[in-house]
Amino acid sequence: MKHPLVPIAIIAAVSLAGMIAGLAGDGWEDRAAALGLIVSLAPILWALRRAKI
Repeated sequence: MKHPLVPIAIIAAVSLAGMIAGLAGDGWEDRAAALGLIVSLAPILWALRRAKI
C-alpha cells in the first residue's frame, strides 16, 4: 500500500525545485520556477474543488 504522504511529498518536491530554479538565474529559470509553483498548486485546487470547499 502506498504511504498517504507520498502525494504531499511530490507536491513539496516540485515546489522546492521551482523555488531553486527561480533563485538559479534569470530567463528560462524564472519560467521554470513559475511552472513548478503553478503545477504544485494544481492538485491542491483539484482536491478543494472535489471536496466542494
